Amino acid sequence: MAHEIESNDGLVLADTGAWHGLGLTVKGAPNPFAALRLAKLDWTVEESATLIGVNNPGEPNEFRVSTDTHKLLTRSDDHTVLGVVGKDYTPVQNQALAELAWALRSSTDVGVEIETAGSIRGGKRVWFLIRSQSIEVGTRGDMVQPYLLLANGHDGGQALRAVPTNVRVVCANTYRAAMGQSKGTIAFRHTPGITERVDELARTINDWQHTVSRGLAFANSLAAKPMSSAAIKSLWIEVIERLDGKIVADPQTGWELRSKERAVSGLAHMAQVFDREAQQFGATAWVAANAATNWIEHERSQYAVRTKDAGVRKYAAADGATADDVELVFDILAKA
Repeated sequence: MAHEIESNDGLVLADTGAWHGLGLTVKGAPNPFAALRLAKLDWTVEESATLIGVNNPGEPNEFRVSTDTHKLLTRSDDHTVLGVVGKDYTPVQNQALAELAWALRSSTDVGVEIETAGSIRGGKRVWFLIRSQSIEVGTRGDMVQPYLLLANGHDGGQALRAVPTNVRVVCANTYRAAMGQSKGTIAFRHTPGITERVDELARTINDWQHTVSRGLAFANSLAAKPMSSAAIKSLWIEVIERLDGKIVADPQTGWELRSKERAVSGLAHMAQVFDREAQQFGATAWVAANAATNWIEHERSQYAVRTKDAGVRKYAAADGATADDVELVFDILAKA
């Protein structure tokens, strides 16, 4: 399942459903505590005192071993295993995540509403997606929706993170896409004092809003800048070559041939996106940039992590590399 929403996961969405058709869609944005209930996140993480293993079960030489250096994390509702962690690991409960989101309502100078909330992988990953007011780029109605993702892991593999993003998180794929936008992210270790750090998180949201304002000014300058076909193609080629190396006109090796094929495919992808968007928003630097970032996020990300390990490839977006690649596009335009 690409969405990785399992039978014991939940999802609530404000106003608009998800592409996979799962979850509960409600009218208006629920408050964090209502979202906690509606997304079926009203369970707790329970910790074992020790970790016990059974060797050779059912055999005459069966024996048990235990250790107090690690412990098992399970869900309180169905007792499924979430993960094995060190003895000093302190879970951040789903309730605490809702409390953080709720406290932000009075701790920031912007409104706080829940766009989506839910879990994936049987509760190993949970999130609350907070939305701000949408902003308009240019004069033709190109709307951008800023979000702040509060994401937490219950298997020892992820700290609580606050991630500025424009991705509406509704499943595993969108979760990874949002986590890949690592610029401005802050992370909180799983310690008992986590809920006392809401002021720091509130400052992050205010900084996020100021960043959105600065970004809007730059985006509007791009939306007001017409670009010729030659300039657009030059931009796209520079993006491809800075990310994947020079495009060889006459490839002599298998690697060079595959590299050129990917480049040609990338240019075609960008051109298709650009042609569609330019009909509505015009042939501007903003539309050209969005065509390039669309390629990075949807096509290039499929081959950018060269590994035989499907698990590593699957979660590669979480390391922030995609965000760095996207930022490159706007860096090129800023210096043009």
